[in-house]
Amino acid sequence: MMKRLKLSVVALVVLSMMTQMSCDSSDDSNAECQDAICTAVFVRIMVTITDENQNPIALDSFEVIHRENGNAIATSLTASELEGAKELGRYPLIEDGILGVNQELQVLFRGYINGQEVIDSDYTVGTDCCHVSVTSGDIALIL
Repeated sequence: MMKRLKLSVVALVVLSMMTQMSCDSSDDSNAECQDAICTAVFVRIMVTITDENQNPIALDSFEVIHRENGNAIATSLTASELEGAKELGRYPLIEDGILGVNQELQVLFRGYINGQEVIDSDYTVGTDCCHVSVTSGDIALIL
């Protein structure tokens, strides 16, 4: 009886493994996230801009551009957050909720002072099942 139970358990494990391995890569990318357990943390990736002495740079304005279509990517900053960004020299690049699941794209960050572009930098940003991340590009810039 015990031997039969062990064989049944082994058979179930093998069958389960075969079922999982039979999924092909053409499945919907969201399917792999079906069982993902994500934190409730809101992730916002920031670009820090300083001078050569590590003093924060206060930009008058900035923009993040989707390289493929040229559209601006909006981030949600309150007026007080924008003031804090200027004081610290830390500006939002990308945040949760902007991209779809398992999406990756090329973006351009541009910063302006007195209407003149003073800095730009290219990035590859993406999401996994839960949050955004930067896969290429330096988020600490020196002006």
